[in-house]
Amino acid sequence: MEGAILRVEEFAELLGCTPNALRQRVARGNVPPPFKIGCSLAWLRESVLEWLRDCSRSAGPARMKIHLRPYKPNPTRWHVDVKLMHPATNTEIRRRLVAPAGLSEAQARAWGELQVPRILGVALRASSERSPPPKQIKELPAVRRAPSAPKDISQKATMTLDRFYCERFEIEHVRMQKPATRACYDGNFRNHIRPQLGALPLAAIDEDRIMNFRARIRGRLNAVTCNLVLALLAKMLRVAKRMRMIDAVPEIEKLRVGRAAPKPVYSDEAIDELLSAAARLSEEHSLVLLLALDAGLRVSEICALEWGDVDLKGGSVLIQHNTYRGQRQTPKGMIGRIVLTAALREALARHRAREPIGPLVLYRRSSFTRDRWAPHTPASISPHGAPSAGGRGAAEERPAPAAAYGADAARDARREHLHRAGDRAA
Repeated sequence: MEGAILRVEEFAELLGCTPNALRQRVARGNVPPPFKIGCSLAWLRESVLEWLRDCSRSAGPARMKIHLRPYKPNPTRWHVDVKLMHPATNTEIRRRLVAPAGLSEAQARAWGELQVPRILGVALRASSERSPPPKQIKELPAVRRAPSAPKDISQKATMTLDRFYCERFEIEHVRMQKPATRACYDGNFRNHIRPQLGALPLAAIDEDRIMNFRARIRGRLNAVTCNLVLALLAKMLRVAKRMRMIDAVPEIEKLRVGRAAPKPVYSDEAIDELLSAAARLSEEHSLVLLLALDAGLRVSEICALEWGDVDLKGGSVLIQHNTYRGQRQTPKGMIGRIVLTAALREALARHRAREPIGPLVLYRRSSFTRDRWAPHTPASISPHGAPSAGGRGAAEERPAPAAAYGADAARDARREHLHRAGDRAA
């Protein structure tokens, strides 16, 4: 066991301080806790060296500097200049390295940071070999320790993207999201990411494979959907890096998307036409349109609106829920209270006196619900399915003109017509 234990004098010489200064650091807890051999303090050499490595790694930019410049013989590579301080001798260590070809400037800097532990380990071994041999001490009886479980070194190398999603990412991240976000992750991974990259190890997913993957999905998806899939893939790789499954996250470049066309703005005549068309169908159509136009509610928020959120006496409505595939959740925007216009307040009062069916404001009944009252869904209110005339005892849901139930379109144009809603309230 010769050389495995450091006494106070040896540890102080390694740190470049006096024995009394080292004892003061022990009292303050600035060094690893020692054990006693008789009345003297001592440390295990391996634990001290590991502590010195950790100190250098956690010191951050104050003790380490990395400079990059183009590598003249090969323009696709970077010259990486690494400077850091030796934790034992407090001298500067400088290494000039050349990064692999094809890396961007940020990736070359990350590659240089990964080389720091190796550089520091070589310097610490060299300094320990040059240090004088430690004093001979009496060998202590070996302490029996319970055998530690072997580390699964191969897991990091063999973990595929499919296994990582199913065993770690889905459990620790996806299940914590809203139902709509969970469905987005599951659908995009199952339909787009898994068929192309699922069988690859995490460490094998580099920029070249990502560019190839982006080109393949671009052939069958539009640019906006491609960028959504790439953003989900980038999130998975960032979580994998935090879990130490990979050393660095490859750069993912998204596609350029042109500016969206401006949304149509309804004129006063168009709004009056919408309200007239909805009134000719039923009062329920008028209520849906007013909720979208005057209150600015989304279709999913209209489906989840309850009478407990409506204050007819105070003239306001609280927006705090929406619905997704039959599940209630918090809305996309902020939770807040909206003032009712006079027209919307009157329509809600008439609807409550006419159809007090349950806690929700709107229900439907048709052959699709087997002639039973059921909550509305976004599909039953959106242009793909108009609100049913449930209160009128209709046998099935009947379609209506697009102008009568364009709830989302009316909500999108709401900001341009707030002054008109104010005129109606006055």
